[in-house]
Amino acid sequence: MRDEPSLMTGPSIDVAMSPLTPAAGIKVGSLWSGKRFYVALLLFLNLFINYMHRINLSVAAPAIARDFGWDAGKMGLLFSSYQWTYCLFLLVWGTLSDRIGTRWVNGLSVTVWSIAGMLTGVAATFGSMLATRLALGAGEAASFPTSGKVVRQWFPASERGLATAIFNAGTFAGPAFSAPLVAWLLLKQGWRMSFMITGSLGFLWVILWLTFFRIPSACSWLPVEERNYIAAHTDASRATPPRGALLRLIGRRTMWGLFLTQGCCAYTMLLFLFWLPSYLVQSRHMSLVRASWFTSLPYVAAVVLGLFIGKLSDSLLSAADIRQGKRRTLLIVFILLSGTVLLTNVVSNEYLLLSLISISLACISSALSLNIALTNDLVWNPSMVGSAIGFLILGGNIFGSLVPIATGYIVKWTGSFDLAFYLAGFLLFVAALICFTMTRAPLSFEERTT
Repeated sequence: MRDEPSLMTGPSIDVAMSPLTPAAGIKVGSLWSGKRFYVALLLFLNLFINYMHRINLSVAAPAIARDFGWDAGKMGLLFSSYQWTYCLFLLVWGTLSDRIGTRWVNGLSVTVWSIAGMLTGVAATFGSMLATRLALGAGEAASFPTSGKVVRQWFPASERGLATAIFNAGTFAGPAFSAPLVAWLLLKQGWRMSFMITGSLGFLWVILWLTFFRIPSACSWLPVEERNYIAAHTDASRATPPRGALLRLIGRRTMWGLFLTQGCCAYTMLLFLFWLPSYLVQSRHMSLVRASWFTSLPYVAAVVLGLFIGKLSDSLLSAADIRQGKRRTLLIVFILLSGTVLLTNVVSNEYLLLSLISISLACISSALSLNIALTNDLVWNPSMVGSAIGFLILGGNIFGSLVPIATGYIVKWTGSFDLAFYLAGFLLFVAALICFTMTRAPLSFEERTT
């Protein structure tokens, strides 16, 4: 089942210093014009559908709560349950992607989450809906570890920031597109049908993935010239997973710095994902349709800026800078800029509010993409990337699992979202400090670094 070659070689090779180069005169194109763009597109669609499922419950929450008579605290528990299995399976899928490869891991995981998404539409009790959320979390946990692994396999280090931004853009394009779609479906067909329709899309993706995806060396539709270029400028086939890879990673200060940065940033992102529609309806007294558009537009801004910043981070850095983690400077800048979330509590104009949310969400989108790319940069052994990114995203989701409960009970006890936004802003400043102080050493296991 393994889709990566098992080559017993020594330490990973610095792609910038590799003696292999494409033959003179070969035109392999940029990421945008090369055939490898289709792989980036598949990863984008994976996260797009993944987050379409997540926003579905957020948009449908007021209708579901009304139908079942559930208060904000109970809805918070329902939101949070997804994170429980998601956190557990991140490490499972991350390790499996290093061991047996991303092709079969993605095929299985997307099938699981698609079934769970559709079954949400027929749930009749709190227990049955809870079960579908647990299954959804287990399946969707594979997306980030496998996407990070595929980026390392298919894209040179000089394209890593952009490739990461492309797949991470799916996490914002999904809600941007589906928030108004789900609202429309909910009004026309009811919330149950909205889950049935969005859940079915994953099966189409599985067919495309299993049909077209292979590692570059085994991909028949990839031109020979581009295949040779990828082999010369990537290192994913030059090492096998060492024993105890995950334990080695979590023994390093740098890995914990990345983990905590991801957690603090993801808190703000998931606050918007889980609660923005409810906030706009309850606190800003918008209609559901208007709230869905005010939810959608900031996500569109996040997609556009995220792609630009991903490309910028590649353009500004040399190969040596990438290996030493210099991407962190831009990361810290965007973490701090996303702190505009603090200002949402002091504005009353709807369009100014929309601007502030758009700025904050766009900046946190860029920060999360850059942190994933930074992890890929700092993990010098490519066979450990799936495990590293699985652990990284675990940080985001441990913090993220607190968002629904904390916010639900803050609203229940105070009658306002103000304290929830203040907490998110505080965690962003903590993230910037941690990133600056704890992620300065590469995760190279050929040297004794901490």
